[in-house]
Amino acid sequence: MTVAEIIDKYIDGGNNGSAYSLGDEISIITNPSFAILPSQPHHSPFVVVAYCQQGRGSGRINARTYDIEQGGLFIVLPGQITELVELSDDFEATYLLMTDSFTESLSIGNTFNLRNIIQSHPYKLLSAPAQEAIEDYMRMVRNTIAIEANPNRLEIVQLITRAFFLGLGYFLHEKDESDRAESRQIRLTSEFLELVERNYREHRDLKFYADKMGLTAKYISTIVKASSKRSAMEWIERYVTLDAITQLTSTDLPIKHIAYDLNFPSLSFFGKYFTRVVGLSPATYRAEHKKKGDG
Repeated sequence: MTVAEIIDKYIDGGNNGSAYSLGDEISIITNPSFAILPSQPHHSPFVVVAYCQQGRGSGRINARTYDIEQGGLFIVLPGQITELVELSDDFEATYLLMTDSFTESLSIGNTFNLRNIIQSHPYKLLSAPAQEAIEDYMRMVRNTIAIEANPNRLEIVQLITRAFFLGLGYFLHEKDESDRAESRQIRLTSEFLELVERNYREHRDLKFYADKMGLTAKYISTIVKASSKRSAMEWIERYVTLDAITQLTSTDLPIKHIAYDLNFPSLSFFGKYFTRVVGLSPATYRAEHKKKGDG
């Protein structure tokens, strides 16, 4: 889904919602008619920064549940499996949606090992000064994007967003240091999940990931299960089947093509794998989804 499609879907005229975009690079959306995070497990195509201004809720990232409250900041990275659990009726939030190419242009990838730290600590309840700072940042982004006559809008937004992430990185780094004992387990789980995100189409065997991390498959299984309540193999299967489900429900590609795209040796092998994990054959799953959509 593109940013334009998200805006069309979630902004309506009756809820004081607003949206400002610089193409698909970065958008700021306030009080959408529904939460941007989906209510079913879903791969996020964007970096999503969600700031809760009112109400309460809860969401999951890679099967870990986080309680959200006023003043909380929630960050989702592309490829992570996200799911909305619940929101209070008075929930209000501002969302920033950024493409990978936009965040890469900020040149902050290695600062404080920021990606791994965000994976370890995707939700933070901000102090009062930090809340003021993020509200100022979001206001500057919104006001800059709104001035369409300014030919330097993108460069300005890049600069202030880089400053925002550098400040956030320092804050999260301090927290990460204080949680060192727990964070080794979380860090290794995050490293495993990041490897799965990049390689699940080519490699569905746990030994590949164990060799990449220089650990035994048994040890990886133990720490991933303890950290995420889901086994390492279940995570690999989840990434593969979510990709397959996305293609089955959002495209008209032949199932044989999807099997080939996910590097299965045959349509039959893909069908058995999908049915074992999901409980339905690919064809039945697509037909059931189409029936619900038509209904």
